Amino acid sequence: MDKKITKIIIFAGIVIFAAVIVFAYLVSRPVNNGAEEEVGGGAGTFPTGGESQGGRRSSRSGGNDGSDSSSKKQNQEAAALIRLTNVPVSGAGFYGTSSVLYMERATGHIYKVKTDGTERTRLSNTTILKTFDSLWSPKGDKLAVRYFEESSGGEAGLDVKTFLASAGHLFKATSTEEMVLRGVALPDSVTEVAASPFEDKVFYLNGAGGMTEGIVSGYDNKNQKKIFELPFGEFNVSWPAKDIIALLTKPSYTADGYLYFLNQKTGSLSKAFGGIKGLTALVSPAGDKIVFSGIVNGSMETMIFDLKKNSISSFGIKTFPEKCTWSRKNKDMIYCAAPANFTDGKYPDSWYQGEQSFDDLSWSKNLITGEIKIISQKFGADVINPKISEDDAYLIFTDKNNGHLWSLKLK
Repeated sequence: MDKKITKIIIFAGIVIFAAVIVFAYLVSRPVNNGAEEEVGGGAGTFPTGGESQGGRRSSRSGGNDGSDSSSKKQNQEAAALIRLTNVPVSGAGFYGTSSVLYMERATGHIYKVKTDGTERTRLSNTTILKTFDSLWSPKGDKLAVRYFEESSGGEAGLDVKTFLASAGHLFKATSTEEMVLRGVALPDSVTEVAASPFEDKVFYLNGAGGMTEGIVSGYDNKNQKKIFELPFGEFNVSWPAKDIIALLTKPSYTADGYLYFLNQKTGSLSKAFGGIKGLTALVSPAGDKIVFSGIVNGSMETMIFDLKKNSISSFGIKTFPEKCTWSRKNKDMIYCAAPANFTDGKYPDSWYQGEQSFDDLSWSKNLITGEIKIISQKFGADVINPKISEDDAYLIFTDKNNGHLWSLKLK
């Protein structure tokens, strides 16, 4: 009987000990209840890692997934990623080096938020429905807003409206009455707008009267200067360098594309290069280099054109220039997002039209050394409109899939 009782006691002790171990494990496990992380409140660390490509293409055909068996150096760079909004934005820009200004796409309200997602403040209460583009001045105190409005011509459809606004007073507003966005409307015949990255000026194409005029003005639309006139005007416009305005023919895989440079001071128009189907391009702030993509031998390729050397070479990353931005501190450094897996298609049309979406990684490339580094892994975003802070510490960009704004810390 004593031996039987002893066995029972030992068995019970083992059971109790096992139960304690299981309980301790369950208590220590992190709980995930499926709740979405609070916007801006949960700055997560991006999955780190990547390889220095040394200018080599990925060993996988058409891919940018970072897997290159020939790479010899591992680069582990922490990149903090923060979602700044959980609603679509029509545009964003930096305010100083530590804050971001953005406009909500649905309401047209302007907000200011820290690059780490904290201290969010609504600056304006003027409602502008269906905004799709907002271009900020260098200091962030002015902007050009483009939005859709129901057609007033008696036909069903939408008209594109353009509004040049002053926002400087919004930073000092102390009441709702002072949070009104003030400005001036441009003619309905305006088809494209670009903002200078160096001065408080805008450039716009005005297609009235059967001709297309190119006009430079202030954000109050005063001191207008017509710098060219053409009988056609199907261009995308940008203002990459102080005196260079870039005119790119509307890209399509079925049509040869051309890039022109327009000097804002002299009004001279010159062809940079072209004759490439599906041509898209991004000009450097110095105006001496162009990253471009287009259809070559039936497949999309990304190249770089050095205007000083008059040479074209492979960029080393297959992507669209719309996913890139130039460094503010190093003229030979560029940051790009690129699809992890790039399949051939009718580009850029299928991407523009939403038929094709991508899961991007982020890269940096030094054009002098040729060194390429992964600075963030893919996380489901199709990156557009990247911008970099003046100190090269932060990137902001929009996810094309849902319009949400993100911040990526580089240092």
